[in-house]
Amino acid sequence: MSKKRTKEEYFAKEKELIGTSTVDFDGPVIIGGKGIVGYDLNGKEFLDFTGQISLLNTGYGPKEVVSAICQQAKSGVHSCISADYPFLNEITINRRKLEVSRVALAEKLIEITDKVMPFKKRVYFEDSGATAVDLAGKIAEITHIRNRGIGTESLQRHFESDIFIPSEFELFKFSFLVFRNAFHGRHGLAQLFTNSKPKQMWAVSSSCVVGRLPFPTPGINGWKFSRTVKSAEEHISKFAPILAFIFEPVQGEGGINVPDGALLKELAGYLREKGIYIIADEIQAGLGRTGKMWACEHFGIEPDMLITSKSFSAGIGGVSAVIVNDDKFKDLEPGMHSGSHHASPIPVAAAIANIDLILRKNLVEQSANHGAYLLRRLEAIKEKRPSLISDVRGLGLMIGIEFQTAEIRDAVAKECKMNGLLLAPCGQKVIRMTPPLIVTIEEIDKALDIFENVLNYFLGKP
Repeated sequence: MSKKRTKEEYFAKEKELIGTSTVDFDGPVIIGGKGIVGYDLNGKEFLDFTGQISLLNTGYGPKEVVSAICQQAKSGVHSCISADYPFLNEITINRRKLEVSRVALAEKLIEITDKVMPFKKRVYFEDSGATAVDLAGKIAEITHIRNRGIGTESLQRHFESDIFIPSEFELFKFSFLVFRNAFHGRHGLAQLFTNSKPKQMWAVSSSCVVGRLPFPTPGINGWKFSRTVKSAEEHISKFAPILAFIFEPVQGEGGINVPDGALLKELAGYLREKGIYIIADEIQAGLGRTGKMWACEHFGIEPDMLITSKSFSAGIGGVSAVIVNDDKFKDLEPGMHSGSHHASPIPVAAAIANIDLILRKNLVEQSANHGAYLLRRLEAIKEKRPSLISDVRGLGLMIGIEFQTAEIRDAVAKECKMNGLLLAPCGQKVIRMTPPLIVTIEEIDKALDIFENVLNYFLGKP
């Protein structure tokens, strides 16, 4: 039997063998978990108030999802190339039969998006958040080319060229609008749309133009905001046609930024009048995280496309989705888009069981209620410690605590971790609290006891 690695041995090998990502080399090495609690190599328990950055909306190891994964794996169909062959299986969860297939998952998605997208829809599957964002942009581009009446012959000429420089052809010139401090992913079009930190811009590549709009923060001058948007839209459209506006209804990585709902809705309406598609990136804010099934519901926005990933399959990688307005976006032709792992059987089984669990346990309503309690408690904590905390904001269980400096933020997060509470930074000076939606009031109180004790430690209080 091989000797179990220590935390130090593990991280030493990770640094040596694995390309750098966003690993916290001072963090715990998680070996298991249950509910909202993760366990490290030494058996220490951590209240996970990161929810693994909203991957675990239904917590660590929800038994229904684990059962779905095991049943699908035992069927022998654990992989089925999405480009060619469909699959279908039946599993039993809580003595109820559930179909596992791409069609069954698409039906679930169409059902739970009816309130925010009350029209005929079609679902496209991908395998991660960033690739789903990339696909949404691609669908907008293909639709634009089709609407311009570009024929196969024109595309064939570009295909046959020995050297292909997209930016030299009017056909391939596009532009998109995003918000400042946006995060949509780290490759392809998703990376182009992202601008929450400078390092995320390294090696960006595309022929597209991207216009960055100010985020409509509550309290912003509405008249000035509208003028800025109109000026940006007019200026950017001179470079290339603006195809779509892609946005996070509540910004995650950028600092848990909640918009002025009236201004956001006004912006979406203005852009739609200009023929610009509205694409909602609900990867982090969706599936109950903000106290609504989709964050767009808070603001009365009906997007033309909606993107979901992360907690969609209870954190199991391998499936994400873009739900589109079927009347606006004609279906793609065979071969235009596919991939080996889009909606593979095991992630699909996990996603179906996960959505069923969210609905059956009323976790969206619980997120709203418990999130309101958490926000009230945090606001009271802030009022007593203005030298440390400058703002608390959020919706549902997607809450940001802004500190006076990044140094204070980082020190507080580190000390909380030492005391068994996992928190994650975002923005410039913000800690996010995004626990699993299953979190109880007792667990919230326990986490806030740790948080308050750490704040008192930094204030020099007993």
